[in-house]
Amino acid sequence: MMAVLIIMLLLDPIQHAMSGRYAELSEALKHDPGELGLSLLIGMLCFNALMQVGIQLFSNHAWRVFVLIASMTYGLFFLIHQVVHLIGGESFGLHTVLDLTHHLLAIASVLAAWKWKNEHQI
Repeated sequence: MMAVLIIMLLLDPIQHAMSGRYAELSEALKHDPGELGLSLLIGMLCFNALMQVGIQLFSNHAWRVFVLIASMTYGLFFLIHQVVHLIGGESFGLHTVLDLTHHLLAIASVLAAWKWKNEHQI
């Protein structure tokens, strides 16, 4: 999921730069992700990286429940974010493919977290 998130963050700048539309790029980035959104994305990237380490280090029941809740929240955030874009009239394109991939990975993540939470602890 982290790789898809990084690609989503880089897609607009790469597309605008490839076509030499630097002024439009500046305006697009002010709108999405914007300063607050960029801070949120960076926080999510850090959280995602730390979560991967935590999953390898910890395995108590409370941690497993936290991972499940965090996975559900993460997936719902991006689903709501995409719905807002669709309501706003955003056209389908590469972002849509990345969004759908992200949603499928979120579902897989929640299912894996649910399974992990319910595993018998040794």
